[in-house]
Amino acid sequence: MSAIISESLIPISMATLSPNTLLGIDIYLRASAGSAPVLFCSADELPDFRRLIPLVSQGVNKLFIDASDRGKYQHYLRDHWADLLANEEIPIANRTAILSEVIRDVLNEEFSDGNTDSVVAASQRLGQVTCNLLEDQVIIAQQMCNVLHHDYATFTHCTNVSLYSVLLARELGFSDKELKEIAVGGLLHDLGKLQIDDRILTKPGKLDEYEFREIKKHPVTGFALLVDRGDLSFGQLMMTYQHHERMDGSGYPVGCLGDEIHPWAKLCAIVDVYEALTSNRPYRSPMTPKTALTLLDKGEGTEFDPEMLKCWRQLIKTS
Repeated sequence: MSAIISESLIPISMATLSPNTLLGIDIYLRASAGSAPVLFCSADELPDFRRLIPLVSQGVNKLFIDASDRGKYQHYLRDHWADLLANEEIPIANRTAILSEVIRDVLNEEFSDGNTDSVVAASQRLGQVTCNLLEDQVIIAQQMCNVLHHDYATFTHCTNVSLYSVLLARELGFSDKELKEIAVGGLLHDLGKLQIDDRILTKPGKLDEYEFREIKKHPVTGFALLVDRGDLSFGQLMMTYQHHERMDGSGYPVGCLGDEIHPWAKLCAIVDVYEALTSNRPYRSPMTPKTALTLLDKGEGTEFDPEMLKCWRQLIKTS
């Protein structure tokens, strides 16, 4: 493997590769976070997964492609994702990684177009696929966390929140119909952020008072974009409108108290904060699951529903 240096590499999940399918693009790996990327397999080679085994045991789960090849990679995913998800010989964590790649790709495209009808339609389809994959499969929270992307793009955050929401809602005993709606609600919960200047969303430093006010508008903005539709439930609308409300009234946009907050919004609030804490942000590195849980625990009963938080804590700690 010859070493290369590139500033334009983007990560992909190992789980999206098939040993029997040519990707048609060069694939690179890093033996550790700080090491230089090296060629894993060229465009005309099949992946040799035996070379990855020692790296996987060390926690490495990402490969890299050049950013200029992103379109080819997404084309590959769209051609093969249905077969990959249906293949029960592929571990559920790997299939979840594939699903996450597909959702991120579709949401990125739809969010970029800014057409609410298209975003909702895509979210409805993806929510159903999510539930079809996860409803009868055992996947633990840390497995899921390990295979997801953790950048600060809105479409990545919404993908992860949706998957986490289904995991928590399933553990809490919600029905299959509710799980599907919650999956869609998670994908749409930050729709209002599409109306916020990217310079604010990606600012590397502390937000000033004006910028924070702009950020706090997104639940109302998202709700306004969705409220007059006839294809979303009240609970889904509340996931968008209330996911920043807190049990003690300290949240926004209204300052709702306790039972005034819809259960799905309470659920979304927990996984929304957890996802944000454990992902990269322009102003900080991701926290460990343990540190993130410690911060969430400080809000037990005051900010977050105690029973839901207890359930999420158990999901993470037993992973």
